[in-house]
Amino acid sequence: MSIPVDPGQLETELEQFGYSAFLLTVRDDETSHVAHMTFRFENDSLYCPLSKTAARNVEKRSKVVVLWPPHETDGYSMIVDADCVIEGEELKVTPRSGVLHRPAAPEAPNELDCGSDCAPLGA
Repeated sequence: MSIPVDPGQLETELEQFGYSAFLLTVRDDETSHVAHMTFRFENDSLYCPLSKTAARNVEKRSKVVVLWPPHETDGYSMIVDADCVIEGEELKVTPRSGVLHRPAAPEAPNELDCGSDCAPLGA
């Protein structure tokens, strides 16, 4: 379940999740490319060093996802949808939406609505 959120909360969430995350781009064959990156936050955007493959993918398909895995079992992951461009020697990732997400509670594995198991950024 996705809950649209204000990307303005990202800087606050980075205090908990940190600056190391996975950048997901799409290759020419429409498969995912996953790169583990270290980001910095500036002016409401994330920046990371250029990766040849990610840069090549972003030139053709600028929509990306940044994923922070949970720190603990059954904890929240942070997933951010973003636009990405090459800016100098870095990739500039501009968040558009995000969600804090974890698996549905074991007592309700078949429910489509995860209820309290999903929380918007900043919650």
